[in-house]
Amino acid sequence: MKPTPGDILAVYNPRLDAYTAVQVTALKAEGKSELAAVLALDWVGPTLPDASAVAAMAPANFNFFFWKDHRVHVWVSADVPRGYTLVGHRPPLVVEDIKSYSRWPSGSATYSQRRWEAIPQAERDLFKQMDANRDKSVVLKLGDREVLRSTQRLDTDRLAAAPNLAVFEVLPILTSVNADAPIPGLFDFIRRRPFVYESDVRAHGERVVDLRGANLTRLTLEVTGVHELHLNEGLEHLSLMGQASPELKIHAEADGRWLTLSVNNPAMAWSGLDALDSLHVHAAQEVDVSGVVRRFPKLTELRIWGAPGYLRNTSALAALPELRMLTLSDMFGITPDEFPGPERFPHLGMLWLTSIPAELAAEVKKAYKAAAREGLDLSVRQPRKAEWLAENLDNPFRIWDGADTISPTQAKKAATLYRQARSAALKAASEETRAAALVSALTPIVTTYTEGFNKMDARKTFIYTEEREHIYVALMGIFDAVDEKLRSKGGASAEPLNREALVSVLDSIRDF
Repeated sequence: MKPTPGDILAVYNPRLDAYTAVQVTALKAEGKSELAAVLALDWVGPTLPDASAVAAMAPANFNFFFWKDHRVHVWVSADVPRGYTLVGHRPPLVVEDIKSYSRWPSGSATYSQRRWEAIPQAERDLFKQMDANRDKSVVLKLGDREVLRSTQRLDTDRLAAAPNLAVFEVLPILTSVNADAPIPGLFDFIRRRPFVYESDVRAHGERVVDLRGANLTRLTLEVTGVHELHLNEGLEHLSLMGQASPELKIHAEADGRWLTLSVNNPAMAWSGLDALDSLHVHAAQEVDVSGVVRRFPKLTELRIWGAPGYLRNTSALAALPELRMLTLSDMFGITPDEFPGPERFPHLGMLWLTSIPAELAAEVKKAYKAAAREGLDLSVRQPRKAEWLAENLDNPFRIWDGADTISPTQAKKAATLYRQARSAALKAASEETRAAALVSALTPIVTTYTEGFNKMDARKTFIYTEEREHIYVALMGIFDAVDEKLRSKGGASAEPLNREALVSVLDSIRDF
């Protein structure tokens, strides 16, 4: 369904156990796509709104954390997703130039606002005062390091240098705490800080991790050696790193119903999170869908990105009738006859398939055509033939092949630059193991690699944030291969490559 500017729609948010509302304020064409400007409204109710409630609706303003009377007003696909109900029409409440792109607002900002308002008023007031007038006074000197009163982020160097973590209690807008080494009392400290909403903790050495009472929204945690993990209420995103033991038990609010779990290894032998809502699998090489379904039968969102990888027992997806979002990218080994039809997913709102077998792509487009007319956000891109997979299995720039803003020539050239750099780097590592000498040998290789992308981008600019990240990650893959070569020659005692020096070479040369 295509909306009309002024349309007001309501959508149920399970986290709130209530409906929220949005208004379509404008439409525009952008390339081949039609977009709608959608504004979050201030109404929340247990049932769909009546005419009087629609007449009283106003733009919602959010002020949690660093937002100041912020409006959620974004460009989205103009196709109204499943689950949104037209409840009224009024002249657009806001007419403004907006530059943000996102998904249709569904009430998540309202939930975040309520969590913010649950923090004592005095602490929130101090947070806002410090945010408005940043206090640059030094509250702690740790050797040559200084900690300002307005510090928002703490990392290993400052945490480890402090006599105890209590000295950081005076930081009113501390929001991020991260460590990659054991820090005594770290998890207790995170629990005490009401505004710490994100944390990345690795190599901590704890067998039991207890975060109950914390206010985290996002957590990345290394679980190597962990036997028990207690998560805080309100946590939305959990990324597990390292090697999880079968003895690991994860305890979460509603057994994971409100949680998105991100992993690299889909064979999850640990226990807990049986009611998990959303699963993201990254850098997958092989995923057995039947195992995923048995482990997490209540998924509403499943997203799998391959390395590339192979999907096995794909027909088992039909056992997830509550799916609302399904994404597969760089996944192969899927035949058209085993991919479930739209009748098996009555609530599916988004189906994005990128870089998949060509035969599957053709069949899905055909089978889901009617569902797309009814509001399914369907995207089937970059169909691949078997010959393509054989040629690109080791190509980190395969995602560029078929991308809308990158030409086939640019994608092919990027792959060539990568393969030439990798071959030359491995040859250098086989001939030289001394750290300083190896950096010298690799410097012209990194230079040639970087200058190749400079020349490509100079002809026609196409390297932006995402492409820049692809170039960097591909180079890190080359360095991984070099380190593996060094270990094969010198064993575990082999000195690792000085990556920082070589990244400095890239940064000093690159024009993108």
